[in-house]
Amino acid sequence: ATPPLRVSYPTSPSRPTSVQPVLAALRCCPFFNGWSQTQLAALSLVGSLRSFGSGQIVMAEGANTDEVIVVVRGRLRAVRRADKGREVTLEIFREGTVCIDTLFSSGRLSHDLVASETSLLLFLPRESLLSQIRTNPDAALSLAKDFERRLGGARSMAAGLALADVETRLKDVLLRLAQEEGELVPGGTLIRKSPTQQELGTMIGACRETVSRIVADFARKGLVRLAGRKLTLAPEFLGSDLPQEPSLAVS
Repeated sequence: ATPPLRVSYPTSPSRPTSVQPVLAALRCCPFFNGWSQTQLAALSLVGSLRSFGSGQIVMAEGANTDEVIVVVRGRLRAVRRADKGREVTLEIFREGTVCIDTLFSSGRLSHDLVASETSLLLFLPRESLLSQIRTNPDAALSLAKDFERRLGGARSMAAGLALADVETRLKDVLLRLAQEEGELVPGGTLIRKSPTQQELGTMIGACRETVSRIVADFARKGLVRLAGRKLTLAPEFLGSDLPQEPSLAVS
């Protein structure tokens, strides 16, 4: 079960107990770094925290929502489904990120949002968040940079599916994960919560068995080490593609 959020300030008449966990969740998200206490307090009054189990659909394709999601703990997958149960993972929203798929959309959600693991999510009314962003140029610039990053990722995915073989596509995904959430450790770069092999398959358009075979081949060559959900990529695997200080992007 997801442990409760802890806050370090006392309750006061001007800060109701009900908003304290929401305020703490906002402070945990890098996107809100540098926001004023007034802005955070305003959002904490309208936000709500909800928990979801692994595999649970948070928002279904076709949903028309006026809320934006902040991933406090866990992770979400944006999933498109086809006939006969086939699916593709379009994107993963990690802990501490903002899922902005519904921030500007006036239409319906074009994919499912699914909890990849037990997740604690913060829901913020879209208009309340936008009203605060309009007065915060740094936040608006952060959104623009993130849209650029996501567009680049979408182009890379499209090119990979069209031009690259399965092994190359899997390597590209692992390199991107290392760049976005990797930790430099002795012997390589650690991804503490790597996607399951089934999830990796849906990210590259391959079945789980194919992913398992390729990962096993990487392991035999000493390029990766897998221990549960922890995946370590050796320097030989990474080559020159990994920056010295991996960063966590806001989604």
